[in-house]
Amino acid sequence: MKRIWIIGLLFLAACASDEIKRDRFFLQGNEALNNRDYRSAINYYTKAISIDKDFARAYNNRGVAQIETGHAYEAIQDYNIALGIDPNYQDALFNRAYAYEEVGRLDDALDDVAKVKLQYPDSAYVYFYEGLLQSKLRLYDESQASFLKAAALDPANEEIDINLATLYYFKDQLDSAKQLLMKVLKVNPQQLNALNTLSQVYLKEGDIQNSLITINRAIDLQPADPYLLNNRGQIYLEMGELDKGLEDINKSILQDPENLWAYRNKGIYHLMNGNTTDAIRLLEKAISKRELVDEVHSYLGQAYQLQEDMTKACEQWLIGVEKKESRSVKLYEEHCQ
Repeated sequence: MKRIWIIGLLFLAACASDEIKRDRFFLQGNEALNNRDYRSAINYYTKAISIDKDFARAYNNRGVAQIETGHAYEAIQDYNIALGIDPNYQDALFNRAYAYEEVGRLDDALDDVAKVKLQYPDSAYVYFYEGLLQSKLRLYDESQASFLKAAALDPANEEIDINLATLYYFKDQLDSAKQLLMKVLKVNPQQLNALNTLSQVYLKEGDIQNSLITINRAIDLQPADPYLLNNRGQIYLEMGELDKGLEDINKSILQDPENLWAYRNKGIYHLMNGNTTDAIRLLEKAISKRELVDEVHSYLGQAYQLQEDMTKACEQWLIGVEKKESRSVKLYEEHCQ
């Protein structure tokens, strides 16, 4: 009996030692994650997992680091393992929704958010994120309901108001969009996203002068912002100042080569110049399942129309109709019915 008792003590000591090492690696991983040293964070979390295969928090946090290094599928794997260990692990569930969004699996992301919402029915951020996903899926009425619920839970959150205004913009409810944006700008006159969205609302109304004035207010505050430059480029195109427009759009792409809206607008530039080959190439580049780029199919259809290929033109406009593009609806009704 005495010998067994000694072995038991040694075993307990070894377990305690392993737990200390596991926790040390985990804390080092957290520190690296906070310092944005994501590769080191992954390494530390992996070491913690090698000691304890059922360490759900390490899998979750490694997933966060994986996302930051562009490995969304690996992150999903880590979140799946974490949830396999602890099915009620809400952080892993919410993080997996982000990862699903990153790879274009928006329906799966919404499913995860719905599960989180059951546990946190009073979280403004959960409703806000749900609204963002729904807007990407063009579920505009559902998105509006989610944003309104988020706004009721957090009335002072200007980001909720701006995204709700953006949704109104997509739904062509321009007066409602302006009202919300003016409310935000009254409190915070330098809110870049509000200025940017308001400029787009003016442009959609045909008020090009106020659109240009508003976007220039934003650019004065942040001259190198790629989205602001791209949107001013679009305004210049609408004004017929094509060279100025192209200059801003090219600057935008240089600052952010992943800005799909800029490729759309550069496609529009070539369309306006009658260069349909480059227009089609750039407009197709702007199409993505992961990001809502408004009216891209309407312009792509016009490019095919200029090439006298009405079959492809109508195909693109029909896709635009399904994606609730107002220009596509008009063009499809005029040319394809």
